[in-house]
Amino acid sequence: MEITFLEDERNIIFVVRRFADVYEPVLRSLFFRPQDDGYVKSFAKDLRHMEQTKRNFAAHAEEMLAQHGYLRPTPWEDALEAVSQRLQDADIDWWLTGSCAAAVRGVVLCPCDVDVMLDPADHEQVADLMADWMIEPIIDTKGWVTELFGVAFPGARVDLAFGPQPVLDEPEPSDSGPHAAAHLETIRWRDYELRLPPLALQAATNKRRGRLDRAAAIERVMHSDR
Repeated sequence: MEITFLEDERNIIFVVRRFADVYEPVLRSLFFRPQDDGYVKSFAKDLRHMEQTKRNFAAHAEEMLAQHGYLRPTPWEDALEAVSQRLQDADIDWWLTGSCAAAVRGVVLCPCDVDVMLDPADHEQVADLMADWMIEPIIDTKGWVTELFGVAFPGARVDLAFGPQPVLDEPEPSDSGPHAAAHLETIRWRDYELRLPPLALQAATNKRRGRLDRAAAIERVMHSDR
C-alpha cells in the first residue's frame, strides 16, 4: 500500500494507492473517494497537528484498514484502555457507544473500532491530548450526525465523535444520540468507570439496522442478567 499527500491552496489530500482489491470497500465505507488510481480524503491545511497526523496516517493506514475490514484481529481492548487512561487523567467528559459498549458488558462481538462520544467544548484539548495517535484530524462535519469528528489509532481505530445531533434519534432513539447521552449507565471495566448506553437501546438500534445476529447476542446478555 502506498500512502502519499497532495495539497492545494487550502487542503491536504490523503492519498491511498497500490492496495489489494479487498481494501476498496473498506476505503469506501470510511468516506474515501475514488480519484485517478487511488482513493482520497481532503482536510483543511490549518487543522490542529496536521503534520503529526500525516505521519501517523502514513505509518498506520494499512493496519487500520485491515482491522476495519476484519482482515486482521483488532486489539480493541488495549486501545480502549489506552484512551480511557488518557481521558480519565485529563478529566475529559466522555462515553462509549457502538460494539465496544456491548462487548465490555459481556456481549460476544468482534469490534473493529472503538466509538467514543465527547463534548465539542473539549475538542482542542482532546486533539492535543491524542496528537501522537491522530490519523485523521478533528473536523467540523458541517451538518453530519455529530458536530465534530476525528480518528485516533492507539493500536486500533478510535472514532472521536463530538456532539451527537438530534437526527441520530430520528425516527427512534439510537445508542449514540442525545437520548442515549441522557440515559447512560456506568460499569466498572478493568480500572475504569465506563459510561454506556443501555443494552436495550443497543439491541433496538441493531435491529433497526438489520444487524439481527448482533441484536440477538445483546439480548442474550440482557436475559442472563435477570
